[in-house]
Amino acid sequence: MAINKGMVLIVALVFLLVMALLVSAMLLVSQLSHKTAYAAQQQLQTSQLALKQHLSQLTSLPAGELPAAELMADCPASYAAWSGGAVQCELLRVDTETYSGGRHFYAGYSSLLLRQRLTKEVD
Repeated sequence: MAINKGMVLIVALVFLLVMALLVSAMLLVSQLSHKTAYAAQQQLQTSQLALKQHLSQLTSLPAGELPAAELMADCPASYAAWSGGAVQCELLRVDTETYSGGRHFYAGYSSLLLRQRLTKEVD
């Protein structure tokens, strides 16, 4: 009779051990999925903030303080043959970078702008 009670106790302890391992594995997976969801949310918020900053930077560019521009030899899609020497084109690049508070997440945007202007003709 004592052997049967000891065997039941061992089986019960093994069952409790297996159940404890299963519960801890489920809690670990749950915690990892929560961290993954939080990281995705933080990355999305950082991307939205970077896009907002980039769009505000593009719309508030003053004419005198444009970033470094590259002069182009020929303007793309010139309107007419007469505009070949009369129009000057510049290619501007505007970059925006944003990091999250802990610098774990990054988002950046770049834009290329084409500025055309009439050149002063010398008579």
